[in-house]
Amino acid sequence: MLSLSPSFARLLVAAALVRYAAAATDYLIVGGGTAGLVLAERLTEDPKVSVLVIEAGGNGLGNVDISDISRVGAAWGTDIDWQFPTQPLKYANNRQLTPSPRGKVLGGSSSINGDVYERGDAIEYDQWETLGNPGWNFNTLIAAAKKGEQFFAPGSSDNIDYVLGDHGTAGLLPTSYGGVAPEFHNTIIEGVVNAGGVKSLDQAGGTVTGIAHVTNARLPSNNTRSTSATGYYFPNSHRPNLQVTLHSTVTKILWTSIPRVTSGQAVASGVEYVDASGVTHTANATNIVLSGGTWGTPPILERSGVGNATLLTSLGIQSVVDLPGVGENLNEQTLVAMQWQLNSSLPSPGSPFLLNVEPLETTLGTGNLAKLESLLNATPEGLNTALWDMHKRLYQKSAPWIEGYIYLASPPDGPSTLTWYPVNLHPLSRGSVHIISKDGLQYPKIEYNFFQNPVDLYIMAAGAQRVQEIVATKPIADFVVAPVAPAAGVTSIEDLSEYIKEQAGYTNHIIGTALLAPRADGGVVDPNLRVYGTKNVYVVDASVIPLQPSAHTQATVYALAEHAATLFK
Repeated sequence: MLSLSPSFARLLVAAALVRYAAAATDYLIVGGGTAGLVLAERLTEDPKVSVLVIEAGGNGLGNVDISDISRVGAAWGTDIDWQFPTQPLKYANNRQLTPSPRGKVLGGSSSINGDVYERGDAIEYDQWETLGNPGWNFNTLIAAAKKGEQFFAPGSSDNIDYVLGDHGTAGLLPTSYGGVAPEFHNTIIEGVVNAGGVKSLDQAGGTVTGIAHVTNARLPSNNTRSTSATGYYFPNSHRPNLQVTLHSTVTKILWTSIPRVTSGQAVASGVEYVDASGVTHTANATNIVLSGGTWGTPPILERSGVGNATLLTSLGIQSVVDLPGVGENLNEQTLVAMQWQLNSSLPSPGSPFLLNVEPLETTLGTGNLAKLESLLNATPEGLNTALWDMHKRLYQKSAPWIEGYIYLASPPDGPSTLTWYPVNLHPLSRGSVHIISKDGLQYPKIEYNFFQNPVDLYIMAAGAQRVQEIVATKPIADFVVAPVAPAAGVTSIEDLSEYIKEQAGYTNHIIGTALLAPRADGGVVDPNLRVYGTKNVYVVDASVIPLQPSAHTQATVYALAEHAATLFK
């Protein structure tokens, strides 16, 4: 690997700063994360298009906490993690969660996440278009996803079913199942089916319901993590029209002074950013693309005068575009750990993972479903009519709603444990992220608002009951000694609700704070991903996603960025 002396590296960075402060690039992308680097690579396939990426972190090269997949989680809380603090959970006993890991490095969260790569259901993606976003549907997103994927099929002896046609094979991002499935996975699958669930051959093709193994963003030849940096940027970093500035934090967008507003649209001229030494710089660009993520993009907009005018005025920021949806609609899937001690020591692979995904009618059963329908009669607090109607359509179409994330662990000094995480894929509760000052380096105030809506807590408790039912079903039951958590006897909706309020956590699947939706429905960006009220400011990251996929978010973000690139070309 090429090694530069610190002094020479500083000279190169200084030269780049001078060059890009003086001349406007075609696209300035704020954030070299999952979406940002996909977009940068696709745009610069045209040698006539110039792109500058400004990234707050470093390049991550040589960091085994990124590449070594056995070290998932080791990067959390380090200097390549933003470590965003969040507010206590006021609807869950005022608990304080640890910071949710967000990648502060090239590749963004694709460099430090749990490595799962799975797509959502066709029903969910089609709701994006129904919400008022022409062209954003399952067909366009699955095509974009396949374009980016380089799928490596499992071997004939890996004990994994799959459908090759559901995957892309010629893309830039390697994906695979990451190993051989243990025999006990067949036991789990049989137990789910015996308990009324279904088996899926592959969840990648638009039908997610069922239990199946799930792919990872991973290169199987050396079992290393695939990221947007390794797949999209590093192989193309030699392009003269693709430049990256590292260790530099964008604080706000700059606007043309005369006129500030043209034909009702604010026109951006560039950005202001702070380098690692604390020195402030500016960079000019024809188009500004924010790819700072669900928590990083709204603060930049707000410090730039785009957001709720009342909030901005209270902080001494001049309003450029009054856009109340900025920073609202924060949505995160919740999970809780349930664990059982088994009667023997079983092979414990780090992967592949098993996921069981079910609609509400399967998870809840007749009795709990009737209770849920009574709760659904009330319009949720913090959820506007358009988003509420979208969730009702999901329910009416029997969309996937509860995920079971299944993990088998075998410690060296004892029997195995089975951990099963029920996940509420479509919570109704909404949080927010907003700045608290003009300081461009100060973290925003982040409110999850887990269980603000009682429907979410009820669904989680009923989902936990469903897991207990499955684990008590043969042949899984033949291996179970006793529950570890929650304790034996914690089986009622009421008792499980209390357990969940004490133990539930995040999935790191945050979306929605720069919503892709009509402006009247709280939207921040239009179907071209342009920020309402601006001429040349765009958002391409998870913050625009209007509805949680029944999946881990990573693959959807890749598909979103691939599709965005086609819109920009």
